[in-house]
Amino acid sequence: MKLQHLRSLVAVYEAGSLQQATKRLHISQPALSRTLQSLEEELGVTLLVRSSQGVSLTPFGVRLIAHARHVLESVGRARRDIDEMKGVVAQSVSVGITTVSALSVSLEDALASFHARYPATRLCIHELGPLAIATMLREGTLDFAVSTHPAENWSGLETLEACRIATRLSVRLGHPLAGASDLGQLHDCLWVTPVAGPGTAFDQLFAQNGLSPPSRVFECSSLNLVLDAMVALDAVVLGPQLSPRMIQSFGHQVETLRIAQRPAERSVRLIALRRALLPSSAAALFDLVYASLQRQYAPVD
Repeated sequence: MKLQHLRSLVAVYEAGSLQQATKRLHISQPALSRTLQSLEEELGVTLLVRSSQGVSLTPFGVRLIAHARHVLESVGRARRDIDEMKGVVAQSVSVGITTVSALSVSLEDALASFHARYPATRLCIHELGPLAIATMLREGTLDFAVSTHPAENWSGLETLEACRIATRLSVRLGHPLAGASDLGQLHDCLWVTPVAGPGTAFDQLFAQNGLSPPSRVFECSSLNLVLDAMVALDAVVLGPQLSPRMIQSFGHQVETLRIAQRPAERSVRLIALRRALLPSSAAALFDLVYASLQRQYAPVD
């Protein structure tokens, strides 16, 4: 099996037809057909089904496409790494970050240091959910990611805990229960949290204190909608601390409850497919982000 085989298969799948794939690959249609036939003969299975609507993958093709994309991304990353070692300026670095992390931690100094070191490198930061991040890391379309989601979300990936951040209970200024000192006093309120359900930090907070989870729960990771719920619905919010910049922007609208039951801290993790294989530019940003988080927040023991 050659890289040409894999490139051809991926091109046909993404283009939707042999004709469109030939334009992408800059080869003739007979040459592309021979390449695909050679791959199918080598594997002893049919990978593509041709019809008047184009081409579609068989179950064998679906499985091989996943491997092919990973291999091609790995080859591209290896070439990029060697180019950087030769002094070629890195074209781009791609980082994923979950919504909660984006609201909670500040990466200002890490980004500034990176751009000072790599002024010609394009930095792409994508705010994504954990499932999308895990998929893109495995496919190689992200170099690494920052997340507060627990380790079980990152099976097969390398994780490094950078720091811990506090979890807060917050309400709008002037909320009738702003003076509450016990979790039980808040049980019947409407609650807002990024995620709820069995095994989540939200449910565990109540279970650990002998309470059933509240029945009125609004799952939301949009800061604007969370603020709307706090003001319009008198909701109680369980979520991570906001970054200093977020506090400057929105802190005057909310106050933190000081109850006896302290919510558990969240770990902030850096995740990569294989940290040792990151190109030098991505590895440099990884190290800058890790060091910045260690300086600003409670480091992991």
